[in-house]
Amino acid sequence: MPGPATAATLAAVRRAWDEGLSVRVVSFRPGAADIFVPVAGPLAGWRLEHVRRHYGSPPQVVLVLEAGVPFNDRRYTRQWATAASLAVALRRFARSTVVVGEDPKLLPVCFRALAGAAGELVTDSETTAATLCERYGMARGAFRTEEVEPFPHLPTGVEPETAGLYRSRSDRALALVEMPTTTLAERVRARGRLSGSAALRRLRGR
Repeated sequence: MPGPATAATLAAVRRAWDEGLSVRVVSFRPGAADIFVPVAGPLAGWRLEHVRRHYGSPPQVVLVLEAGVPFNDRRYTRQWATAASLAVALRRFARSTVVVGEDPKLLPVCFRALAGAAGELVTDSETTAATLCERYGMARGAFRTEEVEPFPHLPTGVEPETAGLYRSRSDRALALVEMPTTTLAERVRARGRLSGSAALRRLRGR
């Protein structure tokens, strides 16, 4: 959905084009991107590594942060697992950039772990950079600023009353659906516990 992270993503693509680079866009959600990969949650790093291999080990990656993506689970252990996995994946690229489209509202230690693995941090203004540095306990100058053109909330010619799914995600009719963050092993164990509980209830019922 349109928002600050969308504008930041488009700005990053345009900068790469200006440098004469070939760009492949990978989206967290289905859309106009080249491919759709849920790079989010504790498995985000592994999924990013799959993307790297899919495209033949490109030398550069740009990861855009927004509220809920790739940190879609606010539990402390999940935040740390997501940050750690992404940090490992980012280091596999010769050059990595993290663009903060929106403040992900993370634990400072998790944000710093991700920032430490990135070659550079980019945000849209000095004011935003100062706010992020203060929030996450980082040195001033940690961010490079790049002006971002605001992304329109509605396409040209679309009126609010007939916007439908083009409406902003702040619309109450739309809900953010988070991707599951459990691993296969965790789901198998949980299913086993449920089966065991059901069997125990049946025995007690007899």
